[in-house]
Amino acid sequence: MGSVSRKELELKIELTPEELQRLGAHPALADLTIGKPVTRVLRSIYFDTPNHRLRAHGISLRLRAIDEQWVQTVKGGANGKGEIRSGVSNPDELEAIVARPEPDLAAIDDVKVRRTIERLARRSALEPQFETIITRTTRQLHSDKGDLELALDEGVVRAGGAEGRLCEAELELKAGSPECLLETAAALFSSEPVRLADCTKADRGYELALGRSDRSLAPHKAHNPALTGAETCGEALGMFVASATEQIVANRNAVLETDDPEAAHQLRVGLRRLRSALRAFRPIENSAATRELAQHARALGQSVADLRNADIFIEDVHAPVAATRKGEAGFAELREALLAHRAAMRAKARAALASEQWSKLQLYLALWPQTVKDNPRLAAPVRFFADEALGRSWKRIAKRGARLDALSLEQRHEMRKALKGFRYTVEFFGSLYDSRAVGRFVKDLKKLQDVFGYVNDVATAQALNVIAEERCPADPAAQRAAGYALGWHQVRSEHAWAGVADVWGRLAKRSRFWA
Repeated sequence: MGSVSRKELELKIELTPEELQRLGAHPALADLTIGKPVTRVLRSIYFDTPNHRLRAHGISLRLRAIDEQWVQTVKGGANGKGEIRSGVSNPDELEAIVARPEPDLAAIDDVKVRRTIERLARRSALEPQFETIITRTTRQLHSDKGDLELALDEGVVRAGGAEGRLCEAELELKAGSPECLLETAAALFSSEPVRLADCTKADRGYELALGRSDRSLAPHKAHNPALTGAETCGEALGMFVASATEQIVANRNAVLETDDPEAAHQLRVGLRRLRSALRAFRPIENSAATRELAQHARALGQSVADLRNADIFIEDVHAPVAATRKGEAGFAELREALLAHRAAMRAKARAALASEQWSKLQLYLALWPQTVKDNPRLAAPVRFFADEALGRSWKRIAKRGARLDALSLEQRHEMRKALKGFRYTVEFFGSLYDSRAVGRFVKDLKKLQDVFGYVNDVATAQALNVIAEERCPADPAAQRAAGYALGWHQVRSEHAWAGVADVWGRLAKRSRFWA
């Protein structure tokens, strides 16, 4: 059966169990209610990739058991409009009946939405992330301005061994104007202090799964400062380092307090952005303090790398293969081994982030700017220095790119790191140049990075054999699954590398926007 599309407009109110009972007995409901209230238990399973790619794009995908049928619901759509603001939710919603409690993307009639989810789940798998079990009492309401539905929900959200309580009211406009929703909400909710919901049930589930109770601990992505061209090199360098520092500090806290894989990724990015900024200005600022700052960032980055690699083993190595071998012995056991390995790497990373290693970096981040402000070479205009910095970085990249076929695995790894550093440098200085030219160049640069990144991930994933042997010593099926996964990716890695010359060629032909 195909999916049914509709647009919701609803108000969500957070309640205590006592408030929920009082609302159920509210005098205004007697005049508004049509028919009898209906109470039933609803079980909903929410699916996503292991590193939550759907959520990152504002999409929710759930399977709900209703009257012995499974109903698949997609909220958010291709534009990612699934958020809730000030208690008001107005998402795109697609529903379809499916045969099993498993996602059926073919049942999504909206081509853009289906393709978006297929793209996000490519090279991964859609897996259960958490579930909600609620007792819902539904009332159909009618006024002279429209029809509404009031749902009173009480239950739990479960993710692994963790559990959280759910208690809320949802008032949805079915027909009529938004004024009908406003007037009915005022009649039902204004007699007590109102707590407008600021997250959906899906949001609560993700927070529980990630061990995050404080939303300020969400991963922090890079925000590059915009240059006008009037800055000195010292001012620009200070802006770049401050931007990287903000990203590092925020994500360090997120790694310590939550299990969100994106936090480790963004922490690693922040550390690399810091080192890239220092490297870009090395020709005019290479003091002992600057070298020490770079070294401390590098040392901490190595501690975080093992956690980030453990995330990649689960999301990018195991998941896409397991999705093609559903039910086959060994893959579930291998996943448990990889989860245990990640837990160990997370403990290791957290120890480093609370150690002397972090303390030194934090002190340097705070005091280093004072050590370079008197450097006269940093007083030069950044506009002209940017041309030189980008030219130098590109020259190093081009030298390696001219002999791609001759690169060893280690040299490919070095090329990958050089590409990342160059991209960060481009992004630092990009606001000084034509945005369209920069955008086209970065787009091709990212495609080349993707090839080198995948080849490197497959090389790093050789650790799967060791993890399977150490954590599943008496399970030959898990060890075979590890070998199969590596072989599966090796074939695709070789295919990707076979086309790297074409990807490089497109980038090399791009005009040098800084020249």
